[in-house]
Formats: sequence, C-alpha cells, structure tokens
Amino acid sequence: MGWMKRIVWVLGVIFASMGLAAQNVPDSIAICPPGQPAEAMEPQPEPDNASRLMTIEEIAAATDTIIANYDAEWTDLSMQGKLSFDGLPMSVSVKLYMKRGESVILSARAPIFGEVARVEICQDSIILINKHTRTYNVQSLTGLNVDAKAYLSDLQDILLGQVAFPGNGRITPAIAAQSQWIDLPADDALIYPSAALQVEGTEYGFVMDSLCWQLKSFVLMLRQTGIVIETKYLYGDKGWTLGIEISMPKKKLGGEAQLSYPDYNPTPIEFTNLGSKYRKVDFKELMKF
Repeated sequence: MGWMKRIVWVLGVIFASMGLAAQNVPDSIAICPPGQPAEAMEPQPEPDNASRLMTIEEIAAATDTIIANYDAEWTDLSMQGKLSFDGLPMSVSVKLYMKRGESVILSARAPIFGEVARVEICQDSIILINKHTRTYNVQSLTGLNVDAKAYLSDLQDILLGQVAFPGNGRITPAIAAQSQWIDLPADDALIYPSAALQVEGTEYGFVMDSLCWQLKSFVLMLRQTGIVIETKYLYGDKGWTLGIEISMPKKKLGGEAQLSYPDYNPTPIEFTNLGSKYRKVDFKELMKF
C-alpha cells in the first residue's frame, strides 16, 4: 500500500504548505536564480543584455493584457483529470471542486480502491483525509494575517493560472506599480512583488510568457521549513497541465496534473461528514496504512 501512502502525502504537502505559508513564520527568503544564496533579498538584473528592468510603459501595456485575459467571474467550478507524481507507480484520477472564496475540495481515486484521499480547505482550516484508514488531520489557518476569504480566493486564482497576490487580489495597475518587472531571456518576464505585497514569512513571484502574458510558473518559498513550491502551467486546446515541483531540504518531488478546463456549472462536492466514522490523528499517523 506504499503508493496509497504517497498519494495522501503528496496531496497534503501541496495544499498544507500553500495554506500554512500565510501564517507567522519568522524570517523570509528571496526568489533567487539557481546557485545564488537566498540571502540576496531581491532579484538583481545582470549588467549585460540578458535581463533588464522593464519600463513604465511596458509594464502598463503588459498589465492591460493580463487583465484582459482574466477568466470571467465565477461562483463555483470543477475540473477533473489525472495526477502523476514521483514515486507513484500509476496515475490517479483527481477531481477538484472550488467555491469562490469559501472552499477547495480535492478528491483522489485509484483503480480498484476508489476514493483514497481528500484535501478539504475552508476559510479556517485544511483537512487531510485518509479514506482508506478513515483518519484525518486538521491544520488550522486561524493565524492568517489577511482576510481569510480574500486569501483563499487569491489562491484559487493562482491554481487557475491567474496573476493574483495573496491577500491583495488580482493584478491591477496600482499593484503592478508596486512590483519589480524584469524582462528575461527566451521571451520570459519576472514579476517580483514588493515587500508590502509579500505574505509574512514567505516570498513569491510570477514568471510570465512575455509574448502573450500568460502565467508560466508561480514560485513560493518558505525559509523556516526549507520548502520551495513551484507550479508550472501549460495550456492546450482541450485542457491544461499543472506541473508541480516540491523541494525540501533532503528531498525533491515532481509531477503533474493533466486537467480539463473549468466547468462553471458543476455538480457540487460536499465536505466529508467526519462524525464517528473517522478518527482525528496527527500527520505521522495519518500516513499509516
């Protein structure tokens, strides 16, 4: 059953790390090129023509394009597809249901076993559920330094490939002006939010395709835990791929979710009724099968 254990662990790390990033964690780190020490607190353009700071006019035009590409407002949506990850001998089916600013429910199903794991996020907690052993673990989000509904809504936008600043909403001309924009080689650009836009204890940034201004990757770093999470986006005609890389001090994992485009008229997924049928455990015990 080791592969089932890996499913639960992977889902838990992805969402628990993103949610807990907003809590009070001392220190912060910077988004640095490979090999550059984390103490370099802001990305520094190379003196040659490899990268350069973008002009005010370029930033304004890029911001207008990003805003024009935003998805329409929605109240709830669902996506489904396949999740493959390092260490999993097979891909598993996943279904993601989100209610705007209120909840995220991710369900994973495996052949023969059916539903094996869930991650259920609401405004005050993350619940990791091992369906096989009927156990669960709760991570509180009550220590958030921002409005919980706004923060969750912004994380939902990021999962959908939108440029959103946790606790501050989608990009606007005013927010764009508070960020450093760097034109990079190979038609890429980096949007690096100012300290005022960063979530305490973390630093994050966006890598954009500078030809169409779609999001290519989102990077979130936490110094205290040593965890770095990067999500990568690849868009196709019938669906899209969300690549995931998780780097920890002694381990690195990678994988991808191949997803359908959102269904904005979905069948809702309800939270699990934990009741007497499930037992609350610590994270270590949650991993036992």
